Amino acid sequence: MQLPAGINRRYAFFLSLTLIFLWLWVAFDRPTKFTSFTYLSHRPNPATDAFDFPVVDEQAIRDVCAATEWNASLVFTCDNNHGGVGHVRNSILNCVRYAIAAGASLVLPNIALRDMDEDDEITGLNRRHGPGRRGMEYMFDKQHFVESLKKSCPQMKIIKEMDSFYSERRRALLPENLVTNLPASGLEHPAQWPDLFHTWVQKHISPTPLSEPIIIDLEQSFLTYPTSSDSPAFAHSFGSLLKPHPAIRALATSTLKALSTWYDIPLNLTSPILTPSFFGAHLKTTPNEIFSNKKRHEVAEPFTHYTAQATAYLEHASASHLSILYIASGNLSSILLLQHQASGFNIDVTHKFELLKNSEREALEKLKWDQRAVVDFLVLSKAQEFAGVGHSSFSWNVALKREFAGEEAEVRGGKWEDGVWRDGRSTLYGVRESYVGSAGCLWE
Repeated sequence: MQLPAGINRRYAFFLSLTLIFLWLWVAFDRPTKFTSFTYLSHRPNPATDAFDFPVVDEQAIRDVCAATEWNASLVFTCDNNHGGVGHVRNSILNCVRYAIAAGASLVLPNIALRDMDEDDEITGLNRRHGPGRRGMEYMFDKQHFVESLKKSCPQMKIIKEMDSFYSERRRALLPENLVTNLPASGLEHPAQWPDLFHTWVQKHISPTPLSEPIIIDLEQSFLTYPTSSDSPAFAHSFGSLLKPHPAIRALATSTLKALSTWYDIPLNLTSPILTPSFFGAHLKTTPNEIFSNKKRHEVAEPFTHYTAQATAYLEHASASHLSILYIASGNLSSILLLQHQASGFNIDVTHKFELLKNSEREALEKLKWDQRAVVDFLVLSKAQEFAGVGHSSFSWNVALKREFAGEEAEVRGGKWEDGVWRDGRSTLYGVRESYVGSAGCLWE
């Protein structure tokens, strides 16, 4: 080939190699690169990350994995994780737990996006079909997840991705469908699930061709696996397999720093619970499907509405002598109403959009609905006191995460009485007894 004048053949050769490399990189790494969420690509300085923690290196998890009979030809996918951070977080962790129980390899989970806007918090409209899926890095730190499983469950093979395709040896499964009875507290005998699963495989999966793996596409399983069925050390560490994305952690850290500066209160951000600090609350004004299965739960009144929540939070914060109320809500009009109402209690109400400025505010605005909720999740986890509602998986996730933060054992073990659940750090209003049972299926 005749090159234009002035171009060295050696340079042309290296240029061609570079272009071929870029083409291969795009072709084979495209599902996790070049998405519309590239603003979540940076990692903050660990010294300024209030929510960072080490890779999970837990002997209790290793013991369970070591006792499992692993099957190299069995693969679980976990792509049907949808809803808010509470739903997605617990369903991914359930996928991992079921994969360990079955001795299966695991394809890195994906998250089904929701097409939501500001009106959706009021109408409860969830358009789950159409926006597509993203990798788990949409909310979480994928590298931390992979490294933690390598340390704590080295027998489990992690597969980067897998396309959808038809095979006689591929089927979808909702894990709890293998049991005949499912109370609100989840599987009655989790230890029996692996045998039930292997019996199901023999019945429903083609035995040939042996050259092809058995692929099980797990449907979203939310409140089904009782965490108490494993040892306390396993249960207390397992949820830490999922760590929020570093860029989301950075925004949450900046939110706390801005709160500290604006209200002139010194905060040691490395503390699991900031005391003294602020009252945190989850204002949920959506009458939607919190615990997912309507047959198992009825939404408790009156705390599904603004008035009861606002009154309870303001009275609670006032009685606790906390004059700063950080509110998490997807409904800005409710926040503005609460700010006006709080003036009568001498309480100042603030939120993430009010605290973050300039480039950080712009970064927050670029986040999708459910990504923004993770910022609130982190901020609320460090509040001096927290209040939420019993019909919200988000509120329960925050409360349970706080319950075992730090070493103060006296605050552990929530108690339910007259529709209120308390553990000394967090309070949930409008709680039915069955909600408490279901909360036993939420990983910390």
